[in-house]
Formats: sequence, C-alpha cells, structure tokens
Amino acid sequence: MSLAPLYQSLQYATIIGNADGQWHPSNEGATITFNATAHNEAINICNGPYAGVSEAFRVERSVNDAAFVDILTTVAQSLVNQVDCWPSSGLTTAVMLAMISKQVSLMRMSLLPSLARNECMHVSETLPCMVHNWLGERRIAMGIALTHSHLYWPELYVKPHLSNANIEKVIIDPFTILLGPDSEFATFDLTPDSYLKTQAQFPVDYDKQLIILKKLALVDIQFWLVSATQEKLLQCEKLFYNQTPEDNQSNWFLVDFKASQYLDPIRHQLAYCQQVLALQNIKG
Repeated sequence: MSLAPLYQSLQYATIIGNADGQWHPSNEGATITFNATAHNEAINICNGPYAGVSEAFRVERSVNDAAFVDILTTVAQSLVNQVDCWPSSGLTTAVMLAMISKQVSLMRMSLLPSLARNECMHVSETLPCMVHNWLGERRIAMGIALTHSHLYWPELYVKPHLSNANIEKVIIDPFTILLGPDSEFATFDLTPDSYLKTQAQFPVDYDKQLIILKKLALVDIQFWLVSATQEKLLQCEKLFYNQTPEDNQSNWFLVDFKASQYLDPIRHQLAYCQQVLALQNIKG
C-alpha cells in the first residue's frame, strides 16, 4: 500500500501531550494523543509494552496504522544513540512529523515531566517517566524546533528560575557539585563530601546530601549559565533517568521521596542552559 495517503493525512497535525490541561481535537488536520481514549476521532499512539503488544508502538485510528508503526519504529531506532535510551512516543512522533508535515502544533508537551515522588511510594516503585532521558529528548527537540519553522511548540521553551537565596560561594559552579568527584570537571578546591553522590546506595551522609540538593535547587540561573558547556550538560543528562530500573539500580535521589523534591528545579535550570546554548549555536 502506498504511504501517500498516510503522509497526506498528516500534513497538518496537532500533537497533544500528557501534561495537565483541557484539550479538544483540532478542526484542521490530524490530532494525535498518547495513551488516551477521551476523543475517538484522534489518532492514539502507545508504547508497545504499555499497550501489551510485541511491536514497539501501537497506533489506532490513523489512515494506515501498520505503516505508522513502522515509521515510528524506524525514527525511534534512529534516536536511541542520540539520547542513549529508547525515546518517548512524544519525541518520536514530533521528529517524524517534523520531516513529513507542513504544519505541526504541539500542546501540553514540555518533555519535562516531574521526577518528584509521592510520599506514599515505596522505594522499589519507579515513576513511569523515569525511564526516559528527558534532558536528552529536550536537546533533540530544541534542535528540530529551532530549525523547522513549521513546528509550533511554545511549551518547549522555558524561563529561567531566579533565586534570592543566599548561596555559599562554594556552589558558584554548580556543575562541579552536581557531577561529583569522579567527574572530569571536579575541582581540588572541594572535599569529596562536598559533591552530590551519584550512586545507588543511600549515602551515609544522607542529611548532608539533602542539603547539597537543596542548595543546587536554589542556585540562581546566572551561576549555571556562566559555567554551562555542552559537555557538562551531556554528563548531567545521565543523572536523571534509568531505562531499565528492573535490571539496574537507580541513583538514590531518583527513588528517595525527600531528595526527589529537589530534582525538578535543578533540571529546569539545566533545560534553560540547553536552550541558551542551542540558540547561540543557531545564531552562530
């Protein structure tokens, strides 16, 4: 079967992410949702494991579901090396439509779901979003959004968090604290217990580690920006996800309630640094 009808049906598309907020199917072109059944006229995409199928994805209500799955799978496989794990359905769909559509609107999809755990969660429970490298996905998304003018993606762009907190001078380069003493960016000015411990075991200095995370969450964006490099940001991506938590232990702060409450502010500043560097590269 020719792919032309499928491509034609997706020339104008609206992608609806899973963040909170009301939405309605677009009056023009296709509307695409993920793991949702609220509107039967929308195309729905699920990850294969979520849908209980052997394929990488399940697609419903498109012009050609089987072909859609094949294309999504090919795109996802091409993204694996770029984000170092299997990409989300949202990013995969956005990259696919960037290549074949004339106009794409993306709503409720910042690619930055919360890592803050619920107090009732057991340490063995994994947040579903933790299996994706969201900072890596935003790096890819920023690249396509800035180079494909037919993508309307306002929620992808974040504003910096400004802080009035009195942060100690030792945290003036927050990347050195965040990446730990074994990082190539570590400095001899700091003692080993001044860094965030990136390990599966809960640290013996747990309370001090919480203080380090709290300080990092309060660091003003100016200190992140002055020290930000692409290399540092790439290293930071690895801290915040675990593609296979059933087989590999996660960093302790990903599975601890108190520690996880500080992760979203830190990632937000990192996402803003990514954004600034990406804009500089485009202008340069």
